[in-house]
Amino acid sequence: MAKKPRKKELSEDEAMRIAIKSHPEWRSQWERGTLPDEITGEDGQPMSPQLHLTVHAIVERQLAADDPKGVVGIARQLEQLGVSRHDVRHAIGQAVAGQLWALGHEGRTFDADRYLAELRAIVESYM
Repeated sequence: MAKKPRKKELSEDEAMRIAIKSHPEWRSQWERGTLPDEITGEDGQPMSPQLHLTVHAIVERQLAADDPKGVVGIARQLEQLGVSRHDVRHAIGQAVAGQLWALGHEGRTFDADRYLAELRAIVESYM
């Protein structure tokens, strides 16, 4: 009987290290504890680098554990469509941010089916 592949779990610290590695422009500020609360993003809008890195870390933990089930397959689909590894994390992170907003501002609970549907819609937007 073939063994099922074990899910790899990342600690929050491990996931944050990966997130920081993917944004080297913030690494030294992070390490010194001087990362600003807000910066102007590439789109000209204010953004929180701390929140951005936190969302990256959430995505890394989801991908490591394939939790919710199917998120790894969605990431692979995006990569097959030519989306860079970093941009895959950003695309998934958009859906994570939407879920966090709904949890915090609308009082909704996490809905894995709705979340995965949002991710599938992101894949479709690249087709």
